[in-house]
Amino acid sequence: MSRRPGGGLRIKLGAGVALAVAMATAAGMLLVVVGASLAVAGEDGPVVSGADRLAVVAAEAQREVEALRGWRFKRRVDVGVYTQEQMLAFVKSPFDETDEAKEKEGLAEASFRMIGLIPEDFDLEDATAKVFVNLAPPGIYNHHTKELRVLERAEGDYDAFSVRVTLVHELTHALDDQLFDLAKSGKEGTATSDEEQVWGAVVEGSGVTVQERYRAAATASGKVTAGEVQESSASAMEQMQAMADAPPYPGVFFARFPSGVRFLQRGARALKKEGAGGAAGGMFQLACVADAVRQAMVDPPRSSEQILHPEKYWDEDAKDEPVVVNDEDVEKMLGPLGLSVIHRDTLGELLCAVVTSPADKRINPMAMPMPGYWTTEGAKGWGGDRFYLLRPGHAESPGEGPRCGLWITLWDTTDDRDEFVAAYESHRSPASRAMMNLGSRAAVYFFGFNEATRRGVESGLQAAGPGLTRGGALWAK
Repeated sequence: MSRRPGGGLRIKLGAGVALAVAMATAAGMLLVVVGASLAVAGEDGPVVSGADRLAVVAAEAQREVEALRGWRFKRRVDVGVYTQEQMLAFVKSPFDETDEAKEKEGLAEASFRMIGLIPEDFDLEDATAKVFVNLAPPGIYNHHTKELRVLERAEGDYDAFSVRVTLVHELTHALDDQLFDLAKSGKEGTATSDEEQVWGAVVEGSGVTVQERYRAAATASGKVTAGEVQESSASAMEQMQAMADAPPYPGVFFARFPSGVRFLQRGARALKKEGAGGAAGGMFQLACVADAVRQAMVDPPRSSEQILHPEKYWDEDAKDEPVVVNDEDVEKMLGPLGLSVIHRDTLGELLCAVVTSPADKRINPMAMPMPGYWTTEGAKGWGGDRFYLLRPGHAESPGEGPRCGLWITLWDTTDDRDEFVAAYESHRSPASRAMMNLGSRAAVYFFGFNEATRRGVESGLQAAGPGLTRGGALWAK
């Protein structure tokens, strides 16, 4: 899949990657559905080997996905084979090699280093390669070319259960793409880092819920052999080790799988309670999950906070929209001080959780599906944030002087703000950082400012500051 896990990480590990196949087993995420009964197709009829057999298995899997999701494909999906080298090359290589795209990625990475999300002396490209070097995914759907490719099997046994599970997961992405246009729903090219985390969680949550419904039903039918179970277990162990070795960033990529599943499960319960799920029976009615996916695609969650705390999206009484900073007001304030904005972003609760965690923290694969695992006390109560990467000069012709950064963070309460400030100070100490409290619920950080310019920005923020809105209404800091 084409989405990067966040600013500066130019790796195609987004919605189409079938890492969830092994991760779901490794992390204990199997969804046990009461009353499951589904035979694995393709057991009868003439034996066909190689690519021809893959086409037959893929067609069967496509019908399985339609039955499980309750939706129909608009067209057949192009399914083929990649070697391991081709798969890794696909995962590592960005789609967009334009100068504009490269510049945007570079600015995003510079912003993350400034904040402390990525250590200054950290080789992101090398670290990412080490994390994913042994993780050539067993299958991947490319929403740009509309192609699905599975990892080549030397023995040609594309009837294997692991291949079928991979196909179900990736075909679910293809179905979602045909119905909702993943590039459009993911705000491709314009999404903030936080919006990318949201998009990844919704899309991967969709794939995993169908995948695990298929796995549970197939296992209950007795069609899975001991050898296939052993193969799945061995793959799961490799995935667990890779996750455990991942640094906080880019390891945060793995959050989208369990958090996406939990988000859609919560939506299924909410919609079933409203009577949208049909007859009772089974904890997560398939119709309710499908309805939850549809709603999240058409009306996406506005922040990773809503993904990490699903009630803040699904429950009307608990709904919590993010605070939006008026970019134009900020730029008008900075202009007279000789600064122009060259990049802007929103990190969200998920990435705020990373910078309020120990810099050497590693993922615990067995704990990652648990509620609250992907956030921290310092990040909870996130209300909104906006980061601006700045350069001397006017927006039309920025100068080549040193960059600096302004990060406005907004919190639900004074205590929430103070907890973040303390945790951020404890776990990250970016160079040339200064901060100020603004009102009772905002903390503003300055990176690389000289004292005179910083004081000018402080005065501007205290005198008026940018407009702040939440759900369309004014929000007071």
